[in-house]
Amino acid sequence: MKEIIKMLDKGLKYIKHEIKEDTIYIYVKSKKKKAKCPVCGEETDKVHSKYTRSFQDLPIGGKKVTIILEMRIFKCKNKE
Repeated sequence: MKEIIKMLDKGLKYIKHEIKEDTIYIYVKSKKKKAKCPVCGEETDKVHSKYTRSFQDLPIGGKKVTIILEMRIFKCKNKE
């Protein structure tokens, strides 16, 4: 499964997968350690919060595929 995730996007890290009934759930997160503030452009590594997004991909072996992506919201370090 790790190799499939690498082929999809090298910026994603495979966490785990589960098969429940007719669906394969694939859990991934971003490898990105920093982000630029959209307002001031300063780079930050301070994480404000996390949440997940899910989306469906093409079926594998007749099973539905749902990818669950762990997202991070970064907090700008610029006090202005």
